[in-house]
Amino acid sequence: MVDWVIADRRDEVIGIGIDYRENDRPPELFAEAYRKARAAGLKTTAHAGEFGTPWTNVATALDLLQVDRIDHAYTAIDNPEFAQRCADRGIVFTVVPTNSYYLRTLPRKRWALDHPIRHMPGMGLRVHPNTDDPVLHHVTASQARGMMVRDFGFGLDDLREFMLNGLDAAWIDDSTRRAWRA
Repeated sequence: MVDWVIADRRDEVIGIGIDYRENDRPPELFAEAYRKARAAGLKTTAHAGEFGTPWTNVATALDLLQVDRIDHAYTAIDNPEFAQRCADRGIVFTVVPTNSYYLRTLPRKRWALDHPIRHMPGMGLRVHPNTDDPVLHHVTASQARGMMVRDFGFGLDDLREFMLNGLDAAWIDDSTRRAWRA
């Protein structure tokens, strides 16, 4: 598929990503596709480190796939040394407050209390809350941000920082980024 994208470039296609269940399809299986995409100047992202998968999937996505950002990465906090490396690099993680609730990966009554999102910013990790799949998870991006305050205990200053993280991770040119930050 990456070969098709490269062969028939469109202005609307600026990057690639993988949305998938990592359990039996680790990120290293996609290394060649990511190498080709980067060589063609495409941006890259990947789902990695979602519930039930090891933190090493996040490391593989960063080190082997060389992604620009990561979706989820909840298991990065399982290895504090690796989490610190991510913090030092300023990697932005797109996080989804509802996925553990709808995917039943955490106990329903404790999902917001036990969710790794609650700990990520305190470890220096840059997060940007959003929705993974609005139809599947029954939430808009605005509702996801509201959940960060109501269910996870973050404040408005935190939300502002989270939004700036998203802007920094966006696949836009620097002049647009500066204008939007102003």
